[in-house]
Amino acid sequence: MVGSSDDGDDSWSAAVARAHAAWPAGWVAPASFVEHLRARLPAGRAPAETLPELAIEDLYLAFACALGVAPALEAFARTLLAGVDAHVARFDASAAFKDEVRQVLATKLLVAAPGEAPAIADYAGRAPLSAWVRIAAIRAALNLRRGKAGEVERAAMREVDELAAGDVELDVIRRRYRPTFEAAIARALAALPVRDRTHLRLRLVEGVEDDRIATMYGVHRTTMTRWLADVRAKLCDETHHILTTELGATDAELDSLAELIRSQLHVSLVRLLREP
Repeated sequence: MVGSSDDGDDSWSAAVARAHAAWPAGWVAPASFVEHLRARLPAGRAPAETLPELAIEDLYLAFACALGVAPALEAFARTLLAGVDAHVARFDASAAFKDEVRQVLATKLLVAAPGEAPAIADYAGRAPLSAWVRIAAIRAALNLRRGKAGEVERAAMREVDELAAGDVELDVIRRRYRPTFEAAIARALAALPVRDRTHLRLRLVEGVEDDRIATMYGVHRTTMTRWLADVRAKLCDETHHILTTELGATDAELDSLAELIRSQLHVSLVRLLREP
């Protein structure tokens, strides 16, 4: 038995079974791995709902590496570090550069300062470990090439930013929380005064310029611009408040939720304001 009867014992057992199907069971004690998993689940969500969404096999490998299990470190080097060459060849195809990136990456991810855990312990399992390592490898390569950056490096940095902010973690957050996110925006919008909703509808749906709206209300254009900015800010804050108080998301997920709000607010507002 690896979990208590009141928090989804079967789900924890199934997660451990998934990990052991991919990697040797002797690397980490099941109870220790369950506690590691438990710390990565959002509060208020059942293990049976959340555990299937995580990359359990990758979490097991990363946790074993964080504990310094020698066979796990060898497996990490054989599988994930071996793939670094393909990620960084665009910057410098020489064997010496690739080897340097691998050494820097291994030190950064697997070696801990006294009293601290290695960086690989931060892996949360919401995206494949290979994607996580890919981002770290490209950043390491760019740091080594700093001062010589050309268009290839700048394009790669844009790719890293997109992966880190959108294609990996944020995409998972977007799929997981979209219905709740849409409902939170609708509630935040409904809580606004009628005047504020009217301003937003005129600007976002009808396409009326700020100066014309200002004339309609008998105020200066800068006043109307400030009003609209304040209304958007209130909507962001209220939506974020609703999400954070009701979802019980982790800190990393809250950061991604804030990014989701900023990126999706305009589209959602236009759709909601068109509705009666």
